[in-house]
Amino acid sequence: MLKETIDNISPSFCSAKWLQLTLDLTRGQNHSCHHPERHEIPLDELEKNSAALHNTEFKKKQRKKMLEGTRPEECSYCWKIEDSQTDHFSDRYIKSLDVWSMPYLDKIKNLKGDEDVAPTYLEVMLDSVCQFQCSYCIADISSTIEAEMNQYGPYNVSNQHRMSRKNKLSKDLEQNPYIKAFWDWFPKVSNDLHVFRLTGGEPLLSQQTKKIIEYFLSNHFPQLTLALNTNLGIKREIIFDYAKKIRRLIDEKRIKDFEVYTSVDTYGQQAEYIRKGLNFKSFEENLTHILELFPDQKVIIMCTYNLLSIPKFHLFLDWVADLKKLYPQLQLDISYLKNPEYLSAMLADSSLKLKVDEDFRRMINLNIFSPHEINKFARVRDWLMTF
Repeated sequence: MLKETIDNISPSFCSAKWLQLTLDLTRGQNHSCHHPERHEIPLDELEKNSAALHNTEFKKKQRKKMLEGTRPEECSYCWKIEDSQTDHFSDRYIKSLDVWSMPYLDKIKNLKGDEDVAPTYLEVMLDSVCQFQCSYCIADISSTIEAEMNQYGPYNVSNQHRMSRKNKLSKDLEQNPYIKAFWDWFPKVSNDLHVFRLTGGEPLLSQQTKKIIEYFLSNHFPQLTLALNTNLGIKREIIFDYAKKIRRLIDEKRIKDFEVYTSVDTYGQQAEYIRKGLNFKSFEENLTHILELFPDQKVIIMCTYNLLSIPKFHLFLDWVADLKKLYPQLQLDISYLKNPEYLSAMLADSSLKLKVDEDFRRMINLNIFSPHEINKFARVRDWLMTF
């Protein structure tokens, strides 16, 4: 019935195009949800209106397509799932029916597509500073990879892999026109937000994050969930200092909730190989501290499932299951890697595909993962088995 609610608006409708925004302010790009490629925010549009951080002319064209029932090409992730002849919901249904989206469906369906709207889910990368060099990451998101690529150039296996897609406008963030526009626009839309998510890079290494936290400490946002992406691989005292400030935001009811999103893609040394800079033992200790400090808040492990995840994934599932027994607020979110293609799980041979299926059954038999968590892995498995 809920699925029909979305399809009755349009068979290609997704409210994320209106209500969700991910901003890369270091390079002036945005997208709605993580699946489409980022697109540039034209400076001439931004000079006229800081709301162009979200409402670019390009995005407005995609909104019109959705209202008309046409599938935007950039949303192929969802179209592949919907065309896979399975019963799994694509993310356009999941997002459109989320708490930050569903109350606004009636309003959106009556729009023309060319209006300026305020997002209710905002994810911002204010800085690309990061100490990790994850194997599937790129220079746009990690300053460490950026330094490596500037010195050595791209990998031979792919001419552009890990290279910057667009140069930074300014090394001084205070002079960046996108940062300036953000601080003009953000106070105007902050009261509309249900979710504000800080990402990077590693946001806990950025001075801009301090400004954000101070902004929240000086105001009240009773409907807001503050979310933080962090690799939990930085100095413990930095993590603890931010954790105390965010604990204060919750206790003083300046925000409604807090969510932590951290990333690891398999277990132990195999995970360290995928994510250069990761110390799995230290990661586990920091994660445990966060789980203990925020027993009333969600902590999500984001797993970018790729070819290198498969060999030790059974150990990973066991490890997460053991943590969930102690910390019920812990959740696992599994999605598949699209790029670079040479790390895609699509390259798995028949023996590895068999292991994927075995791991899926193991996940069910552990009897601790939620239907939503299991469904996310089921989508990956079914996607992999169709090729």
